[in-house]
Amino acid sequence: MPMHQRGRAEPAHYTLGGPMSSLLGRAFLALRPASARVPGPLDGFVDSLVQKLENCRAGLTDETLARGRPEVEAWASALCVEEAPRLRDAIRLEEPHLTREAREELFRKVDDLVRKVVVPGWVRLASRFTPRERNGFYGLAEPLHGVERALWAVLGMGLGFLVVWAPFIPIWSKEWVLPFTVGGLVFPELRRWFSFRQYESELNELVTRADREIARIDLAYLTDSTSVAEREVHDDEEARTAARQRAAKGAAEREG
Repeated sequence: MPMHQRGRAEPAHYTLGGPMSSLLGRAFLALRPASARVPGPLDGFVDSLVQKLENCRAGLTDETLARGRPEVEAWASALCVEEAPRLRDAIRLEEPHLTREAREELFRKVDDLVRKVVVPGWVRLASRFTPRERNGFYGLAEPLHGVERALWAVLGMGLGFLVVWAPFIPIWSKEWVLPFTVGGLVFPELRRWFSFRQYESELNELVTRADREIARIDLAYLTDSTSVAEREVHDDEEARTAARQRAAKGAAEREG
């Protein structure tokens, strides 16, 4: 597990699987600067959490979506509870200089950020995007998808004729009508492509903002006036106190 590098606030960019894994999408990711693909704070916890929510989104039923965002948030929160042990492990491994109390406090702050910001933010985006995705990004119901595609083709054809006819546009060849017709025919696919790109961008923004806040909290602990040596002494004193308490309790039980 890679250790958190101090001062680095840029997270790994979230990317959708499945429909997003096009040749163009993979080329875009390959050309992305390496500095934009490094893990975020706490070994990219927020990024992997959002990835888990997206991986499980297929199990989000239409009935739950129809009942509104509170139901969707309850569904997402149940998944996030499973990630609490992993968050504790990430803090323990990447923040060994902190006392147990400080690590527990950091856990509570990050967990609070996840529950109050990340999960509601994902719910807001997914509740709007999922119904459109399941309908193929068409405006009409599924039985009428072919009709809608034909209407877009007719609209494209009409626009092509208008461009050829318009005297203020220097296009005279009637063959230009064909590209407009094809454009109308494939418009649903174009709308799908742009919708996925917008959704990916919004998820990236959510992850980036959360990672920056975690990095800010982490920096506050790093610049705390209590030195590492003082924290270690505090930990040792706590361990000795706990040992004395256990010994006294054992002696009392034996005498009793």
